[in-house]
Amino acid sequence: MKQKLNKAFIPEKMKAVLIEEHGGPEVLNIKEVPVPRVGQGEVLIKVKATALNHLDIFVREGLKGPGVPKITLPHISGVDIVGQVVQYGHTEHKEEQNKRPAIGKRVLLNSAFGCGTCRYCRQGEPSMCHDYKIIGEHLWGGFAEYVVAPAKNIIEIPNHIPSVQAASIPAVYTTAWRAVVTVGHIKPSDRVLIVGASGGLGSAQLQIAVRAGAEVIAIAGSEEKRKKAQELGAVAVFDSHGNWREEVMEWTQNEGVQLAFDAVGKPTFRDSLNCLDMGGKLILSGATAGDFPEISIREIYQHHRQVLGAPMGNWEDFLQVTNLIWRGEIKPIVYKKYSFEDIAEAQNALEKRQHFGKIVIEIDPDLC
Repeated sequence: MKQKLNKAFIPEKMKAVLIEEHGGPEVLNIKEVPVPRVGQGEVLIKVKATALNHLDIFVREGLKGPGVPKITLPHISGVDIVGQVVQYGHTEHKEEQNKRPAIGKRVLLNSAFGCGTCRYCRQGEPSMCHDYKIIGEHLWGGFAEYVVAPAKNIIEIPNHIPSVQAASIPAVYTTAWRAVVTVGHIKPSDRVLIVGASGGLGSAQLQIAVRAGAEVIAIAGSEEKRKKAQELGAVAVFDSHGNWREEVMEWTQNEGVQLAFDAVGKPTFRDSLNCLDMGGKLILSGATAGDFPEISIREIYQHHRQVLGAPMGNWEDFLQVTNLIWRGEIKPIVYKKYSFEDIAEAQNALEKRQHFGKIVIEIDPDLC
């Protein structure tokens, strides 16, 4: 039986998946820690569900390299968070109080934010801020019963959207919109390549590109995943374990594609690049299988190609894609829901790339 939140009660302690040392899934232990205190301009959320991302694997392993922040242990990861508003911190602006979701409302968190005052934040681009932070990476995240976040970073979830489905949205669908629409400027006349189309990000990019009217080619690693990609609208799907670069070029009559999206990284970068038509764009939003690929500069400039970065999108990207989801024009894909206690098993499934779409951890099954 689903329970409504007791607005008045905030416990001293909460359960959380606490990472106290880097390593494999065995370092994920549920422990009791203090409930975080809400500060000025912040909101305390009781967590219903949090989706997994490769970022959670990197944090657990202690990944190091360019663009990877140092993780301070102990740490709680978890970026994609759905829950209920418990408490707000003090705010001096009454107009903000009137606009924010009421106590007890179900909300979705955009976990990324900047300093709010630099030139990039003022342009609406917090991911360019030198003080850029992501809840679940730089700060304690949503694999816990409660989380604190900036109050301005939450939106109310419509009643018809299930919480587990909503949890799959923030990181991958915002990033996918950023890559496909904001950076890629996709057109119906475009031929598009999605590498890693079965992942959370790849499947979101596939859905958005198909909705834009483009002709989409997908790369996936199993027959079942390739079938699902076709069901989502891919016109051609090739095996990631085969010579898919040659197959893409043959299918396009050696013209290639106008846009290629690759979040896999090192193993696929050069093949993705060489699937581009003259003047094509390779858009990168991750490196889940490794950084530092082999690269030929001539393969870029002699073909007028562009290599562009598209990390987590801004607030406008977030609103654009969530509005489409609220209207039912895009349906987030949830591979499987795991219990809080089975988070190690869930991360193992993500690492082995068994999934198509998103893996979600239900933190509190009794919460509305």
